[in-house]
Amino acid sequence: MPRTRLTVFSRFIIFLLIALPIVYVAAALFNGEDPVANVKGWLGMDEPEPREESYQAPPNGNGATDASLQEIEQLRSENERLRQELTRCRSEKSS
Repeated sequence: MPRTRLTVFSRFIIFLLIALPIVYVAAALFNGEDPVANVKGWLGMDEPEPREESYQAPPNGNGATDASLQEIEQLRSENERLRQELTRCRSEKSS
């Protein structure tokens, strides 16, 4: 059987695969960081911090605030005005 030999480049890649994680862990520990937490953060595996959500009941009891009701009414009136303008433009165009 022919004997296969590793090229210089393949030896270099294997060296990097072994040496770089060791060097990173050593540098992170030297800087006072947690290397495992850093890697988990980069990969998106870190656990999100629990958020405290407080529920406040709406003032009028049906799920909408007074400001949002006013905004809804304003949008409805604008919608109606635009519909009237559209029908007026269509009637002028057809005449």
